Amino acid sequence: MNLAIITGTTKGIGAALRDVLAMDKNNIVITLSRAPATTESPFNVTLDVSDLGAIEAAFASVVGRMGDQRFDRAVLINNAGVVSPVGAFDKIGATETGHSLIVNVAAPMVLSRQFALATRRIAAQRLIVNISSGAAKRAVAGWSAYCAAKAGLEMATRAAALDASRNDPTLSICSLAPGVVDTPMQGLIRDTNETEFPDVERFRAMKADGVLRDAHDVARDIAALIAGGRLTNGGNFDIREMTQ
Repeated sequence: MNLAIITGTTKGIGAALRDVLAMDKNNIVITLSRAPATTESPFNVTLDVSDLGAIEAAFASVVGRMGDQRFDRAVLINNAGVVSPVGAFDKIGATETGHSLIVNVAAPMVLSRQFALATRRIAAQRLIVNISSGAAKRAVAGWSAYCAAKAGLEMATRAAALDASRNDPTLSICSLAPGVVDTPMQGLIRDTNETEFPDVERFRAMKADGVLRDAHDVARDIAALIAGGRLTNGGNFDIREMTQ
């Protein structure tokens, strides 16, 4: 049996990953999201990842659900993220900036720690996948917080992977940029005022031209990369380069 823990599963890529991974009867899928458990997510643990202090208790619930189960592989997919705030850097408030950094960088780091501790003795191989973005490498006007957060997440991933390579050979940590995907987040981006986000027309054109990929197709690619062992320790991967 395999264990998959996914954050941010109420919509978008997270929901698609939940659906795709749950189709394999060899997987136990536990989701961490703000929503309560539903028929789609019967094993959901309610968690707002912006509340860093609540993460340890949430993982205690995860451990309780696993019981005495042992796994061939355990995977944490840190998918939860926010693109807001959008706007020129000098028009964004301190609270908004802090929230972005907490959700996009600090929360995945804390979640990764809890996952590593919780699965050390119950899984033969463990993998942490931090969902990144092209914005980690390309500056975008109006996205100072998002770009900084995703770049920070990729560097945190690389540093943590060095720790894992020295101290825990059963643990791999990587980041993965999923490309442009047709999600509610993309809808929010397209609805942004051009004054706040000068690049908005490019995103509207991608939708109009059918460039955006279906979230479930992307989730199937991610599942295949995990199953194939291609997401190796320390990598900052781009799904578009790995699935061509």
